[in-house]
Amino acid sequence: MRASILAIFLVMFAFAGYLGSMTQVHASPPTTSNLNGLVILSPSNGWAVGNGGTVLHFDGSFWSVIASGTTSDLFGVSFGAPNAPTSNAGFAVGGSGGTPVAIYRSDVTWSSASAGLSPPAAQKLASVSAISSSDAWAVDSVSGAFWHWSGVANLGGGWNSVSSAAAGLNSVFMISSTEGWAVGAGGIIYHYTSGGWTLYSAVGTTLNSVFMLNANEGWAVGNGGVIYHYSSGSWSGPVSPGAAGQDLRSVFMLSQSEGWAVGTAGTVLHFSGGIWAALPPNFLATNQNLNAVYFSGGVGWAVGDLGTIVTLGAQTPQGAPSATFKSVYLTSSSDGWIVGCSTGGCGSGSGEPVVVHWNGASFTRGTVSGPAGDLYSVFMVNPSDGWAVGAFAGNPLILHYAGGSWNQVPSPTSGVILRSVFMIDSNNGWAVGSNGVILRYSGGAWGSMASPTTKTLRSLYMIGGDSDGWAVGDGGELLRYQAINGQWLRLAGPTGAQLNSVTLSDSTHGWAVGAGGTILHYDGTIWLSVPDLVSTNLNSVVQVNPQEAWAVGDSATILQWTGISWYPVSPSSPIAGTPDLNSIYMVSTSFGLIVGDAPASGSQGTILQVPQMINAIPEVHTTELLMIATLIGTLTVVSRIRKRTTKKS
Repeated sequence: MRASILAIFLVMFAFAGYLGSMTQVHASPPTTSNLNGLVILSPSNGWAVGNGGTVLHFDGSFWSVIASGTTSDLFGVSFGAPNAPTSNAGFAVGGSGGTPVAIYRSDVTWSSASAGLSPPAAQKLASVSAISSSDAWAVDSVSGAFWHWSGVANLGGGWNSVSSAAAGLNSVFMISSTEGWAVGAGGIIYHYTSGGWTLYSAVGTTLNSVFMLNANEGWAVGNGGVIYHYSSGSWSGPVSPGAAGQDLRSVFMLSQSEGWAVGTAGTVLHFSGGIWAALPPNFLATNQNLNAVYFSGGVGWAVGDLGTIVTLGAQTPQGAPSATFKSVYLTSSSDGWIVGCSTGGCGSGSGEPVVVHWNGASFTRGTVSGPAGDLYSVFMVNPSDGWAVGAFAGNPLILHYAGGSWNQVPSPTSGVILRSVFMIDSNNGWAVGSNGVILRYSGGAWGSMASPTTKTLRSLYMIGGDSDGWAVGDGGELLRYQAINGQWLRLAGPTGAQLNSVTLSDSTHGWAVGAGGTILHYDGTIWLSVPDLVSTNLNSVVQVNPQEAWAVGDSATILQWTGISWYPVSPSSPIAGTPDLNSIYMVSTSFGLIVGDAPASGSQGTILQVPQMINAIPEVHTTELLMIATLIGTLTVVSRIRKRTTKKS
């Protein structure tokens, strides 16, 4: 017998607790440019800068693009010391093609502040640290020059080259007008005192960011995951927090006992209890490089490549729909779609249809050409061809994904809600829903089929091409389709419980799950009830292989079939608010997604990522197997099963 030690990591839209914080990746960012610098002045005021002169502003709810007046890449931004920022004045610096740039933010606009900058001492300003609007320092990652700003922008103020380091400098941090630190290539560490910069140390490994809590306490991070600590007059390190192989690009300390660092491939480290610890791989819904991190009021942000924006706190994600997710379908570990409805609109057909695309690194909300409504099921024939079904204003809603967009197509019936769709190929498919409605797709159009029931059908699964299939629904309804007679027939089942999902491997092996923890097994002749393992509603079931299947349901219920029995499993991090989980899809034993409702304390639908760690346990004795079989009833071992999932309403 095998058992699973499961690691389920919560990702974007899920309010996931980890080390006392919540982590979200923002869908549909306002730019796809790399974001390199960040400052958060308050929970309702923040700035990010990036390539191509990109400047974003955060107003407490949304990030939006702001005119910068430059097309040069920007790498650093500062509005004063982190513990005493000014909301009115700040600097951003950068450079492209050997030409430096600096811009200044007054009360309302960004304007050029490059006076005094000139190559070769100024080529690519990597970082800036402002003490005030008339006193700031910037460093150059190419020339290694230290540049000092004095005076008032646009009123005679400008930059002066003070000295140069032994190599390029990547980060500068001013504690006050009389003391500061800078780090850079080859691990050089420079200290500013008594009006001048002097080489303090060279640790050998390039350092990318430095942060000082005060004159006696600070941290620096760099390539290969190195972290150095400054305390009582000396730098020590490196410490190894488990990020070896990944470069750390930014560090921010909230206090002597808590801090964060971010880096390449979505690396996030947290400092607590005197220890740096890496967040688990895939904890975030991104593997993009993270280039800057900043905290204000207990809420943190990180920004990175391709416009990636991550919240390390309880903010609502930019672009993330207030949504309930009803169904997920993956064509691979790097492509798939999630559908649902806007929170508050589910069940009424009056909310905005929600479609979210997974590209293997992040989630992006798509657009729908059609009416307001709810979506309950999605099926992708391939990455460029798929269908989603639901309802709008009490009528069927059918969307087709083709040519990169979702568009409504006509329904042959009205007054019903479609709950599940299953496609055989691009030219053939089925959909079922309320009042026993059954639709068939053939010849480029949907048509109505005769149905033997008026009960709501909530899930269907076809096998053998289009030759055999099952549909399940309310009151334990079981329908079977066989091409030999070309019609759906109603069969007696073992339960009167609502059935929400069905999956089969072939005509002799299948599972169905439903209300009150109902689990049915099909042996090719009859559906048999399996003794309930839980009392919560089960909403979706999927098979990976004969020894592995999954079911999810209400109150964050997750079950796994190991080839012998079903077991309850738990995420490695608690799911805040125990949301109802509506759909699961596994493309392999090593990757899948679970989607569901928003937790009790939030409005964003839940998405869980399922990387598994399966460890074999010692073989049990035959007598123990017999005892297990007695407890769970006689179950046929399931052969290979196509990976398909449906969900509840």
